[in-house]
Amino acid sequence: MDLSFIDKLLTLLKLPVSSFLMIEILLIFILTFIFLVYNEKRKNKKVKITIVSLIIFFTSLLIFYFSEDMLTVLTEIIRNIMRCFYFPNIIFYIITVIISLIILIYHIINTKLTKKNKIITYSLTLIHLLLFTYYISLAITNNINLTNTANIYEIDELFVITLSSQIIFIILIIYKITYHFCYIRHEKLKNK
Repeated sequence: MDLSFIDKLLTLLKLPVSSFLMIEILLIFILTFIFLVYNEKRKNKKVKITIVSLIIFFTSLLIFYFSEDMLTVLTEIIRNIMRCFYFPNIIFYIITVIISLIILIYHIINTKLTKKNKIITYSLTLIHLLLFTYYISLAITNNINLTNTANIYEIDELFVITLSSQIIFIILIIYKITYHFCYIRHEKLKNK
């Protein structure tokens, strides 16, 4: 992977319009984001419950639909756990997606968070989940075996998506830690 920063950026920017499936996925994520932001003004609890239910439903549907593939992947990862330490991107990616889903659902449900914090969190988590969805879509459309970790490094799009996703996730975690620290510090100063 000898891609320059510009090549990586161009690959990432071309991805949403590379196929009809990618355009559909992008539109779904944009609509979800707009719906979440709009609901912050309305503060409708039914909408929050509906969004969380839809997220859980679609995640469950994907797990059910790809359960055999997921079990194969998990079995392979467990069997080759030592080899996976040399290629942490796959394990890191799966864990970060689960963490992003938890953070997203928590922010949808929690009413004590500020609108600005929720919008920033929605943006980062949905971008991260969008990149993961692109990753899975590319793997399926190109018939790529994800248990072979070398595939990530051989295919430019998968490599760029993985790299970008890791960067977005790190930004999300830094933001959440900073926000939490500043919020607690602010509350302590406010209460004195």
